[in-house]
Amino acid sequence: MKRTNLASNPVLVKELRGRMRGNRAMYILTGYLSIIGVVTLLVYLAMVNTMSFGAPDPGLGSRVGKSIFITVMCVSLLQVCIISPALTAGSIAGERERQSYDLLVTTLLSPWQIALGKLGSALAFALLLNLAVLPLAGLSFLFGGVTFVELLIGMVGLLVSAILCAAVGLFWSSVMKTTQGALVVAQGLVLLWLAGIPFLYIIAAALFGGNPSNNLGGVLIFGGFLCLHPFIALGITAVQLAAGESPLWFMLSTRFNDVPLELPLPSPWLIYVGFAIIVTLVLVAWSVRLLTPTGYTRREQRQQRQAPPAPPSEVGSGG
Repeated sequence: MKRTNLASNPVLVKELRGRMRGNRAMYILTGYLSIIGVVTLLVYLAMVNTMSFGAPDPGLGSRVGKSIFITVMCVSLLQVCIISPALTAGSIAGERERQSYDLLVTTLLSPWQIALGKLGSALAFALLLNLAVLPLAGLSFLFGGVTFVELLIGMVGLLVSAILCAAVGLFWSSVMKTTQGALVVAQGLVLLWLAGIPFLYIIAAALFGGNPSNNLGGVLIFGGFLCLHPFIALGITAVQLAAGESPLWFMLSTRFNDVPLELPLPSPWLIYVGFAIIVTLVLVAWSVRLLTPTGYTRREQRQQRQAPPAPPSEVGSGG
């Protein structure tokens, strides 16, 4: 079988052409940017009206720029987490609904090529959404208060979140039989992930009496758990960068057996990126396994090898 790279993958080419044709892509992109623009404008007007009644403040521009940047990143990240599963929820389930799934899996394409083609088309559109945010995020540089490193980390967080959520949609599209079912389950799990981590941390804080991360064990367990949340990980990173910390690591002051300890730890956004990459690889590999035709699974091949040989046929014998 002739191997094809990702750029010449026929599934990727077909999905990209079908996704970008028509008005659907334009409507999604317009609505995506309109929501970000309206929310950013409202935040800007609220800050200007609040600060215009006081004395002149030389740091007003920096705070406005920082507020615009945080608003654009938060609204973009929330929309990416909602839109990305919808981009892949119908990738495999839609083939079943159109009764073309059997034809797809019996082609010369491997399950990896099918899965990467479906996922790649969704990620290409998600990358378009992320790049479209750059002009709005760049408005913060006109006011100041935002560095290029913060913008770069924010864009990496958006891209990694889009890949993770798209992989969730692809997995459930491989499991469910209908697009609607895959979409509901995928978006429901993403929302549960976004709301469940802060909720579990609040419960842990109540059980441990205030702050569950007041010692070394709590820092490593609960602090690492919070870094699995995109908003929390990127938010903590923004606070650390504002305090002059390195974008790659920070020094954490904690206690071990009542002894003060300075512990170097990776930056929260790096922990989140690593978590997202691992989960994405697991979900894609699982989706590929589900796409493998059942007649060629290892278990059935092993059963065929272990089966006793069939008795010779007596057809044609006799007198």
